[in-house]
Amino acid sequence: MSRRLVFAHRGASGSRFENTLSAFSAAVQQRADGIELDVQVTADGIPVVVHDEDLVRVAGIRRKVSDMYASELQNIRVGKRFIRSLFGHPIPTLREAISFCAINQLALNIELKASVAENCSILEEIIDMSSLLDNVHISSFDVTLIQQIKTLHPQMETALLLRKKTTDWDSLHRYTFADGFHFHKRLYKEPYLSKLEASGKRLRVYGVTGNEPFVHSPSAAVVGWITDFPQRFS
Repeated sequence: MSRRLVFAHRGASGSRFENTLSAFSAAVQQRADGIELDVQVTADGIPVVVHDEDLVRVAGIRRKVSDMYASELQNIRVGKRFIRSLFGHPIPTLREAISFCAINQLALNIELKASVAENCSILEEIIDMSSLLDNVHISSFDVTLIQQIKTLHPQMETALLLRKKTTDWDSLHRYTFADGFHFHKRLYKEPYLSKLEASGKRLRVYGVTGNEPFVHSPSAAVVGWITDFPQRFS
């Protein structure tokens, strides 16, 4: 049985501030196999690495990323203001993150967020940039985005993020545009697990800490873990 790849969730976000080059560097130090990151798009069409639609939580600024130009974001620092080691980080562009992964020979899981769905013309650029890596896949909760990725580039690996209430659990075979399913560890149980296994998709589980019993004897269908704590899996 092949080893499951460990993806550092927003970088090693258990010890560094999420979605920053600092968190990505920590992931390398903690022997992660890959990075999971989030992509939003600026007003001038630049894909940047940030989770939320706005900057309130990460920088205390009440503005949406999609309303700002990339040049404005360059001057903003994110982090936890009262913890010196977790503050003062720039927001990376997706191109910078991809270059980092290429240099460090990391796999990459790119999760597309809401502003990408509002600016689908950027998809081809994201695919082109991503294709520079040997091991990359694109994921999203947005079904339409994943369908569009597969139409534009059939060879690009795609993964659909599943929600308990909105997923058609009895018809997982209909998600033909998704090569894999990503799901929270809360769904690693019946009746969901057997249906996921039967789907034939590549399964990756997020929200894992490394302390879960199933991590030590996982389903054969699971190909990866997405975690804040990659060092616990090495």
